[in-house]
Amino acid sequence: MEACTQAWVTQGGEEIVWEWRSLTAFGDQPLDEVASAYDLLVIDHPFCGAAVATGSLAALDELIPADHLAKLAADSIGPSYPSYSYAGHQWALATDAACQVAAVRDDLLGDAPIDTWGAVVELARSRPGRVALPLSPPHAISSWLTLVANARGPLANGASLTDAEAGMRAFELLHELASLGPAEALAWEPPEALARPTDADELVCVPLTYGYVTYSTAGSVARPCRFTDIPSAGYGPVGSVLGGAGLAVSSSSRRRAEAAAFAAWASGEDAQSRLVAPSGGQPGSRTAWLDPSLDAAAGGFYSGTRASIEAAWVRPRDAWWPAFQLEAGALLNAALRESLPAATTIARLEDLYRDCLRRRT
Repeated sequence: MEACTQAWVTQGGEEIVWEWRSLTAFGDQPLDEVASAYDLLVIDHPFCGAAVATGSLAALDELIPADHLAKLAADSIGPSYPSYSYAGHQWALATDAACQVAAVRDDLLGDAPIDTWGAVVELARSRPGRVALPLSPPHAISSWLTLVANARGPLANGASLTDAEAGMRAFELLHELASLGPAEALAWEPPEALARPTDADELVCVPLTYGYVTYSTAGSVARPCRFTDIPSAGYGPVGSVLGGAGLAVSSSSRRRAEAAAFAAWASGEDAQSRLVAPSGGQPGSRTAWLDPSLDAAAGGFYSGTRASIEAAWVRPRDAWWPAFQLEAGALLNAALRESLPAATTIARLEDLYRDCLRRRT
């Protein structure tokens, strides 16, 4: 965004000053707590419903020409653009695209396969403490959701979160991987997990983490890793939880037109390929993802994970979801720490899901 801002000002656009919030705040902090203080915001797509409920964001389809939005939609990688569509309006533009993927150090991994969950478990059993994933509360729930969706289990369809069998299988797999990895992984965010194979030789494989292109880029870390599609439960690299980030405009901004113009430009094919990707960003633009020179510079990140993002699972955008995700993550993290039975854990998740539905609808 800093690189885009400099180019925007050079070509005559309004000056933009960015302030940062933490990764945890990005995923958990209600939009209405921050939107009134800013013109532009970088948001997570599950907050779209909350934005509608609170009136925090401006509808971009009322500020940006329809033909420009159509171009952005056509150039979206996976479901990145439509993930910000809700209740008949477009609430943000995908300036960053991500989903859960796997990361490996090939020189440490050797010939061991990681293309199936069975292979990942065997690797973790054979090399205790060398296979781990970030399991802080937001990422415990993300990983459980991915495992359910990857096995083609139902998710958040109406009154039920999932069926008990699918939920328990996913939790049991998550629990086994957690028990075979370092205990401190229960507090890790993705950057903390990815630092272990790229700053040192601590981990061989991170089988589930949101992808961060800088960790596979030579010169950005001491030992670049290789990102690859998520392991399969038998259906291929499907169901990875979509992440990413979108540029949104505050409804209280006095410069909504100018803010929307910047968002539209920064999310476009040219800025995404020429500025965002070379500056360490992870474009939402399909054109950028398919550019062989950008892929080579990123250590094969885009080609290595494209199948996962194309088949990613989009979390609900309804107003009740952020509260459920926050509480469910804490519940799952505690269940992993305490080694609770799978049946007990899934029953509690189901109760929480139904309670959030009742509270917010």
